[in-house]
Amino acid sequence: MKNPRKEVNAVLRKEAAYFGDIVILPFMDRYELVVLKTIAICEFGIQNVTAAHIMKCDDDTFVRVDTVLKEIDAIPREKSLYMGNLNLLHRPLRNGKWAVTYEEWPEAVYPPYANGPGYVISKDIVNFIISQYNDRKLRLFKMEDVSMGMWVERFNHTVSAVQYSHSWKFCQYGCMDGYFTAHYQSPRQMVCLWDKLSRGRARCCNFR
Repeated sequence: MKNPRKEVNAVLRKEAAYFGDIVILPFMDRYELVVLKTIAICEFGIQNVTAAHIMKCDDDTFVRVDTVLKEIDAIPREKSLYMGNLNLLHRPLRNGKWAVTYEEWPEAVYPPYANGPGYVISKDIVNFIISQYNDRKLRLFKMEDVSMGMWVERFNHTVSAVQYSHSWKFCQYGCMDGYFTAHYQSPRQMVCLWDKLSRGRARCCNFR
């Protein structure tokens, strides 16, 4: 997504051209538009790679890729999969920073959804999301992780049964020993986490 500062966008374009590993979306980076980033991740996942699963994670999330892959492999390949730190019967907040109005979400609870810092969906769900989006049938909500929960629930009810796979080790807040993903990690912490993993220890780095 674009940055309000033109010089930042120029540097990003230069880096994207050099490494070929950045997709720049044609709108400004704002919280309410993160859901469009997720759709773009899904589009990239089915148009550019042949993976059986897609993982969405935040840029301050450190991922133990080998461990996440082992968790995925434990699920029968033919099953539709939604894996992460799942919230059940979570109620919308009506006040504060994450407030949601009754007009935005009139229901008493959200559908089951995985916390946004890191979750996995199988390719059949990805295909469904992109098909619904292209047909303008996809309901968009300002909270990206709740949106994914809605889409998976619709897939579960209308296409095929979904395997909901929950683990606290997809950490929502910070890190825990034995983590699958660690959230709110600074670049310095990520270097530290990688160093510990290279020595066979999935331990946290509790500093900024």
